[in-house]
Amino acid sequence: MNTIRFSHFYNKLPRDYQYSRLLQVIPIRLSDLSAEFRHYDTAYLDGGEERQYPLPASGNYMILLLQSGSGHGKLWTTIRAQFDTDDTNELPVKLVYYQSLVGKIFECKVVV
Repeated sequence: MNTIRFSHFYNKLPRDYQYSRLLQVIPIRLSDLSAEFRHYDTAYLDGGEERQYPLPASGNYMILLLQSGSGHGKLWTTIRAQFDTDDTNELPVKLVYYQSLVGKIFECKVVV
């Protein structure tokens, strides 16, 4: 099964996030996102204090639109880079990968 890993338990994660269907992959530039959306997508609690996962100010990223409950629950998103950090390939490998899996169920795991 395809997996999406998260470094924190984000506030955005709906109740049945563990198995979510990928509905859409939306290529974006981080500089085009509103501060409100960035906050929604990156906020998590750390010892009762809200923090945000740090994103760069700009870059080619994508929004994955997911539906929890194996495609029967709430919609939610996650922002991901289009490229691997060590990737020297000019093709957005991660973007192509996720686009090829639209409609599939992903196991979503919080790995601390």
